[in-house]
Amino acid sequence: MASPTSEQSTLWRNADFLRLWAGQSLSQLGSYVTYFAIPVIAVTVLNASEEEMGVVGFLLRAPMVLFLLFGVLADRVRKRPILIWTDVARFVLLMLIPIAWFADMLTLVWLYVVIFLIGLLGTMFQVAYRSYFPFLVPPENFLEGNSKLQLTESLANTLGPGVAAALLKVIAAPVLLVVDAVSYLASAIAVALIKRPESRPEADDTTARQIHKAIWEGVLWVMKHPLIRPLAISSAVFSLFILGAMNSIYALYVIRELGVPAAWFGGILAGGGVGAILGALLAVRVMKRYSVGGVLVWSMVYGNVALFLIPLATGEIWLKVGMLVAAQVVSGVTAQVFFVTNTTLVQTITPPQLQGRVVASIYSLGLIPAPLGALGAGLLAGAVGIRPALWVIITIGALVPIAAMAWSPLAKLKQMPEPAGQ
Repeated sequence: MASPTSEQSTLWRNADFLRLWAGQSLSQLGSYVTYFAIPVIAVTVLNASEEEMGVVGFLLRAPMVLFLLFGVLADRVRKRPILIWTDVARFVLLMLIPIAWFADMLTLVWLYVVIFLIGLLGTMFQVAYRSYFPFLVPPENFLEGNSKLQLTESLANTLGPGVAAALLKVIAAPVLLVVDAVSYLASAIAVALIKRPESRPEADDTTARQIHKAIWEGVLWVMKHPLIRPLAISSAVFSLFILGAMNSIYALYVIRELGVPAAWFGGILAGGGVGAILGALLAVRVMKRYSVGGVLVWSMVYGNVALFLIPLATGEIWLKVGMLVAAQVVSGVTAQVFFVTNTTLVQTITPPQLQGRVVASIYSLGLIPAPLGALGAGLLAGAVGIRPALWVIITIGALVPIAAMAWSPLAKLKQMPEPAGQ
C-alpha cells in the first residue's frame, strides 16, 4: 500500500486528511450529543422507568461486542464507503425520532430499535476510521494526525453534552436530534470529498471465507507481538477495574460517601475533559522530547497513581473536591498522551492487511471487560463498603497495568519502529 507523499511536513497541507479530520470531528460531536439526548428523551418524553432506562443503556453499548467482526469487514472492503454510509444511515435513523414524535408515534420500542442501530453503525465507523487513517497519512505524520483526531474527540466529549444541554433550553429533546442528524450528514459529505483513490484490499487466502479464522488471526497477532501484547493486557485490566468497576460506583462514592452536592458532580467530571484536551495538545511535544517507551510507561504511572487521590479524599468539602478534580485532570492529561502514543505505535507496526482487525481486537479488550467490572464492583461495595472497595479496585486496576508495561520490551523502546508494509 503506497502512502501519500512524505514531502508534506505537516498535515495542514494534507487536504485528504483534513477532510477525514473534519468528518471524524463532526461525527464524534454527533455521537456525544446523541448519547446525551437519547436518555433525556426516554425520561422526559416517554417516561421510561428505571428498568427501561437500563435497557436504553444496554442497547447503546451492546454493539461494542461486534468490534471484532467489524475489524474483519474493515480489512476486506474499502473503508471510505463504510465511513460515508454509516454517517448517512445515522442521519436517516436519527431523523426518524423527531418525525415519529411530531406524528405522535414515538414509543420506547421505536427508540430501542433506533439506538441499537445507531450504536451498531457508530462501532463500525470507529473501526473503519482508525484503520483508514494509515492509508491517508504518511508514517512520519502518524503522531501529529492522532493528536489532532484525539483533540477533537476530547473536545466533542467535553463540549457535546454541554451544547446539547444548552439547546434543550430552547428546543424540545426530539428536535435536538435534527441538529445532531445534520452533523452526521455533514461528516458524510466531508469524507466523500476525499480525493485519494482507495483500492479494495486483497483477500487473505487462508481467511477469506472463514470469519472466525480472520478474527483469530488479528487477536493472535496482538497477543504474540512483544510490543502490542503488554498494551493489550494493560488495556484489559484497566478496563475491568477502572472503566468498569471504579466508574460504576464513583458517583455513589462522591455523593453519598463524601457528601459532595450532586450539582457539583458534573463539575468534577469536567476536570477529566479539560485534562483530556490538554493531553491531546501536549502529546506531540512530549513524544518529540522523550522516548516512546518512557512516554508510555510514565504517562501510565502518573495517571494511574493519581487515581489513589479518590479513596484518599477526606477533610473539608473543598479539600475533597480538590483531590477529586486533581485526579480527573491528571488522569485526563496522561490518558490522552498515552492513547496518542499507543495508537501511533500500533498503526506504525501493524501490517496494512491487519489494521482493521488489530484495531478491533484492542478496542474489544479495552471495552468488553468493563460491564463485568461494573457488576463485580457493586457486589464488592455491598460486601465491604464503598471506600474499601475502591481501595481494592484502584490498587489492582492501577498497579497491574504499570507492572505489565514496566517489565516489557516497551519500557526500553527509544523511538518508533520502522513502519510495517508501507
